Amino acid sequence: MEDKFSTFFQHFVESIALIDPNGRIIHMNPAFQSLIGKEAGNIQALGFSLEDMEKVRCGQAVHYEKRDVQKADGGCVTVSASFLPIQSETDCAILCVLRDRMELLRMEAALQESKQQLRMIAEHSFDDLLILSPEGKLLYCSWFHIFEASAEYMDMEAVFSRHVHPEDVAALRQKWERLYETKEEQSVEFRKRNRHGEWVWMQGYGRFVANENQPFHWFIISTKNINERKQYEDKLYQLTYFDPLTGIANRRYFEKYIWQLIEQQKTFALCYLDFDKLKWINDHFSHQAGDYFLKEAVKRVRNALRTADFFARIGGDEFVLLLPDMTKEAVSQFVDQLICAFHQPFHYEKQMIQSTLSVGISFFPTDAVDANELMKYADQALSYVKKRGKNGYYFYQPVQNRATIIERDLPFAILREQFYLCYQPKIELGSGTAMGVETLLRWRHPSLGEIPPLEFIPLAEQSGFIFEITLWVLEQACRQVKQWQQHFHHLKLAVNLSPFLLNRKELIGHVTYILKATDFAPEHLILEVTESGLMENIETGKHILTELKNIGVQVAIDDFGTGFSSLAYIRNLPVSLLKIDRSFIQGIADNSKDATIVDTIIHLAKSLDIQVLAEGVETNNQLLLLRQMDCDFAQGFYFSKSLEAEKLQKWLADYNKTAFQTNRPL
Repeated sequence: MEDKFSTFFQHFVESIALIDPNGRIIHMNPAFQSLIGKEAGNIQALGFSLEDMEKVRCGQAVHYEKRDVQKADGGCVTVSASFLPIQSETDCAILCVLRDRMELLRMEAALQESKQQLRMIAEHSFDDLLILSPEGKLLYCSWFHIFEASAEYMDMEAVFSRHVHPEDVAALRQKWERLYETKEEQSVEFRKRNRHGEWVWMQGYGRFVANENQPFHWFIISTKNINERKQYEDKLYQLTYFDPLTGIANRRYFEKYIWQLIEQQKTFALCYLDFDKLKWINDHFSHQAGDYFLKEAVKRVRNALRTADFFARIGGDEFVLLLPDMTKEAVSQFVDQLICAFHQPFHYEKQMIQSTLSVGISFFPTDAVDANELMKYADQALSYVKKRGKNGYYFYQPVQNRATIIERDLPFAILREQFYLCYQPKIELGSGTAMGVETLLRWRHPSLGEIPPLEFIPLAEQSGFIFEITLWVLEQACRQVKQWQQHFHHLKLAVNLSPFLLNRKELIGHVTYILKATDFAPEHLILEVTESGLMENIETGKHILTELKNIGVQVAIDDFGTGFSSLAYIRNLPVSLLKIDRSFIQGIADNSKDATIVDTIIHLAKSLDIQVLAEGVETNNQLLLLRQMDCDFAQGFYFSKSLEAEKLQKWLADYNKTAFQTNRPL
């Protein structure tokens, strides 16, 4: 036990010594010797009195916070000293503990300097720093200048209420609570009041810091000023979603917003606004006056809006309003007030500008459930107002007329399987047999019934759907005629080609693909294009027709004689068949001029190695004359009207059995 005590005594880091009751130093450890010197003999020589030792012998501890002690070499050292009694059964000793006061002061000074350096680093950093206790008390904050002197342990709720923007408190509190619950790193953007009382945007990061070797830990929050970035984002947002002239939402924002309303299934009115006479203002005053008028007009509209209403400029002179949760009567009252507001003139410099307001209105979901449809209907309602003198409003009224339904349903006719094909046979006059069929598109509508091609083909050409329709017709017809060819060998198929497709270079690839997919021989396919359509697209048309010929497809000129071409011009085109228009065929038996024209066309075509087909043959006399003129082919009601596939197959079987015997003119 004594050995252990001796080892402890010798290696103790503090300066300690054992003193007998008379004040004589019995033992001293190396630290004491280093501080005082080996020659130190008694406590009085160090500057302590025997009266103090007497107190210790009586069991009382004596402490000195600061005392100058004489060293053995005559020097002096400032220490803090403690004298503690050590009682035993036979005697009483005194334990003396000295601490170098100067060394302690140096350590405290170094600690304070280190604290000050850390504080300066934190307070002059671009990022702010907050340190919190596990209980949520604020231990340190680098933006100390905003706190009172007594706020070292301020609660975070006080920080939220005093220095965080009210709109951001909830999000910040949620992140704060999550940090304490999960100890997972959190991030949040919020606004903080700076020393000037201004709100600045901050990015906050919170993390939990645990000390593995100590029983304490902290939560550290660093915040970074992102105000400049936020300003840039706001500017970019403004440029992206707002009109620079008027400051209201632009088309991009409008499209985003209206789809949100639709997804939420929120009822609203869509108002299409037209500031009447804008073009007149630009032309008669100046574009600067027009810009001024637009800004003032927008102000008048905005002054009448509710908080929930949405106003946007979607084009040069196109403005729209979205009015959520308003009845038709409420919209009427609102728009009436808006129109009345425009009865007051606008003043630009010394000029007075008078304008009115026209509004077209549609409702979601009453009128449509699609944004584009709603826009279209509101625009139609606006057009109605403008045609009737402007300065008013009109609610969209569904017009269920034939043209509207056809235009609406045309894009879906293929998908809904409303299209079907009919076929009209073509007869070779020399042998009297059926040499081929022409396919004709028909549309059986569920409510309108049969729709003639002349009603929907022009719409298909204008809208571009003609391309998809033509490819569908070609594929269906190739598959059908391919089946018939098992019984009627070498039967040819003729398909009409819209002149609008003569500038679609990709047509060749699609035709080639369909021929391969249906295993249909190219030489059995005839694509017919009207004479007038070809003349309107002669350059690109010539290229397309040449490509078709190169893959083995025959090309026919339909309705020949109705356009402005000549056989001399057509000889330069890759054409193998002319179809003489029915208007010439109808009169050949009664009108010598028509007969002469037809005869001339036939003989000139043959001289160019081009075959001829006569359309619209309805009588035996017409057929007789065409045979005399050496016409190659004919088609018309004399032989058969256009038939659906099942009926035409039966007609082909019956007709080829008789091989023209019953109807052959003699």
